[in-house]
Amino acid sequence: MNKAQTDSIPEAPAAPEEERTARHLRVFARMIEIGMEVAEATRTEAVEAPQPGVDYSQRISAIFRAVRLTALLGDKFARQREERRRAAAIIPVATWHRQRVRQAMVAAVHESSETAEEAHRRGADMVEQLERPELAELVELYPAQVAVARLCRMFGLPPEAGRWVDMADEVLEDLGRPDPSAPPRASPEPRSAGVRRRKSPDTG
Repeated sequence: MNKAQTDSIPEAPAAPEEERTARHLRVFARMIEIGMEVAEATRTEAVEAPQPGVDYSQRISAIFRAVRLTALLGDKFARQREERRRAAAIIPVATWHRQRVRQAMVAAVHESSETAEEAHRRGADMVEQLERPELAELVELYPAQVAVARLCRMFGLPPEAGRWVDMADEVLEDLGRPDPSAPPRASPEPRSAGVRRRKSPDTG
């Protein structure tokens, strides 16, 4: 796959909210450190120089309760950040469909070009052409393979729609943008060590 085919999809900028969350998590971590320092200092005082009338057990218990609540709040923030990251990684189905068709057409252009310079120039022109209202509407109305087949006929490209769509899927997969409507993949079952499955004979 030519690297130029992946250049048509920009990467999303980092969200300022992510920076705020990271800062909050650092504050929580520091608060926990301070709480533990206070607990250690209270323990040292209780052992080495106890003050009359002070219930050190209650004081240390209160400190640890505050530390625990701070840790729980920090964990909640961390989980929320991870959920936002997962949500941001999932793009709308319609957007993914447009990207899929665009990458398929760029793949068709690249495979039918003589040189890298020609492929880059024609690929950029194809991306621009697909922004035309009538072509954008065609992409929206039809499944990817049908839309790509029609576009290939319009632009005189090789009519291998299935191949171009497969190449587009590879590009989107490499970019971490799989089909958002597809069910999550099941993890492969681990095989027992030292056991190899024999290949079935070719029966023709």
